[in-house]
Amino acid sequence: MINKNSIPNQRLGEEVVIHLRRHWFIFFKLFLFFVTLALIPVIILLVVQSTSLNLSLGEISYAFLLVLALSYYLVMMVFAFTAWTEAYLDVWTLTTYRIINREQNGLFNRVVSDLYLSKIQDVTAQQRGFFATILHYGDVHIQSAGAQERFVFEQVPQPYKIAKIIQKLNDQAKKDEAANQSV
Repeated sequence: MINKNSIPNQRLGEEVVIHLRRHWFIFFKLFLFFVTLALIPVIILLVVQSTSLNLSLGEISYAFLLVLALSYYLVMMVFAFTAWTEAYLDVWTLTTYRIINREQNGLFNRVVSDLYLSKIQDVTAQQRGFFATILHYGDVHIQSAGAQERFVFEQVPQPYKIAKIIQKLNDQAKKDEAANQSV
């Protein structure tokens, strides 16, 4: 059985502090965007029918329009599924020793990287825009000296709270590392 507080390659004594995903409003915006796209052919049909442009189309033209509309919806559904997959499968995990960044880029490209807390140099939280401020979501930028210079938790809930948690974990990791080096 898989425990929601376990992670791959978990070290002895390493505990999951928090798993992060994008804020729910991001998924809501995606939903509204694709509903709007789905309504475009319906609106065009209603406008054409309401105007005095009474086009006399034969059976072949109606069949062509049907294939065109179905193709439009198929392409739109593929883009909707891809956008949802990319947003939903981006997961950030904070543990007592490291940060694990899992990003989905497209349907078949997944990047997993981690950063030890003791390597963190700077943590910055940022909220931009009206909805981000009202609904308390934003980005958390983590600067390190390693090969991956910057981790970004994009559009996560409570970015300032997350940044404080990371800073506390970073301070503790640096204290633990200094204690281990002096022994």
